[in-house]
Amino acid sequence: MTKAIAIFASLDTKGEEVSYVKELIAKRGHQVIVVDTGVLGRVPFPPDITRDQVAEAAGTTLNEIIALANEGKAMAAMAQGAAKVAQELYSSGKLDGVFALGGSMGTSVAVAVMKALPLVMPKLLVSTMALTPMISPDVVGKDLTVMPPVADIWGLNRITKRVLENAAGAIAGMVETHRKEEVAEKPLIGITTLGAPTLSYVLWAKPLLEQMGYEVAIFHTIGVGGMSYEQLVEQGAFAGALDLSMFELTNRLCGGPAAADRLEAVGKRAMPQVVAPGALNFFGWWQPLEMLPAQYRERKIRMHSPIAAQVKASAEEMATLGEIIAKKLNKALGPTVVLIPNRGLSEYDSEGGIFSDPEDIEAFTQALKGNIEPKVEVIELDMHINDPEFARKAVALLDGMLRK
Repeated sequence: MTKAIAIFASLDTKGEEVSYVKELIAKRGHQVIVVDTGVLGRVPFPPDITRDQVAEAAGTTLNEIIALANEGKAMAAMAQGAAKVAQELYSSGKLDGVFALGGSMGTSVAVAVMKALPLVMPKLLVSTMALTPMISPDVVGKDLTVMPPVADIWGLNRITKRVLENAAGAIAGMVETHRKEEVAEKPLIGITTLGAPTLSYVLWAKPLLEQMGYEVAIFHTIGVGGMSYEQLVEQGAFAGALDLSMFELTNRLCGGPAAADRLEAVGKRAMPQVVAPGALNFFGWWQPLEMLPAQYRERKIRMHSPIAAQVKASAEEMATLGEIIAKKLNKALGPTVVLIPNRGLSEYDSEGGIFSDPEDIEAFTQALKGNIEPKVEVIELDMHINDPEFARKAVALLDGMLRK
């Protein structure tokens, strides 16, 4: 079946490469829609969507963008317009996949385009910025596939041809196997965790939910996983959720590497959810320990692997996190229950564990209760978060909310 693939690139600098990829994809029997996101320079062949149309989609004109005389502002405007173009193509059913290539400017446009489209839609970017902070999880679509070009994208040669051939084959293969949204037979439940060795409630919660007739998707809350979960909540993918791992919020507060702003999407969807502060009382550190900020060096530290450490959060930080989480959950439009397991928040603070400290949980609990609105139910449980009974309680609460 013929699929439609849009190529976003600046034709004044990447025209030769775009033409080559277009030909390769067309040979696979697919339609190619070329979108020119350039501003200056000669256009080597007519695109399907011109740079003037991209500027118009941004609510301006190409001449006005050129008159800015500022490449940063110009690229921001073209990125806005290109994202609108992509959304319109998708909404009209004319888009099955997206391909882009470029350097720093082309990449800035491409990430805006791909972030504007739904998750799990085929997206491929060939970028000289691959494996750099410019393409970090907090600025790109969480399902984006990125391919380094090896050599600079500056004309065709034996190296760039091979890379572009691989890329064209990859995006063609993606759209050929991709299935568009279909009517789901079972309600989908999202569960956040930090992996079974740390938070093992998934081992009991997932089969219980499946026995009840739900489909379950698990999200590992280190950067991309938690952000993907948030984006899917925004898209309305879930009937309900067990959002039981808050590790990323501690990283965000303490400067850890796996930071993400969680519990934001629930303020936009009326989705039933059960929330718990799983793995909230430590943060990650993925650099040499001698680079750990001075205020953390006397903390309890656990080596998770030779290259990853875990650093205990303080009672003061736990109180701050209680306030943050309460204020976020106050915005929730759907029924929300917070479970607080008083005997521990991860494997590492179970009885005798390196991070075991009842004062942490008490500080969090008091701060949460002091800031939460009455519409959010808070339940304290005399159990550990990894106890099977905790999973059963969380599942029963969520199932009850969904059945109402």
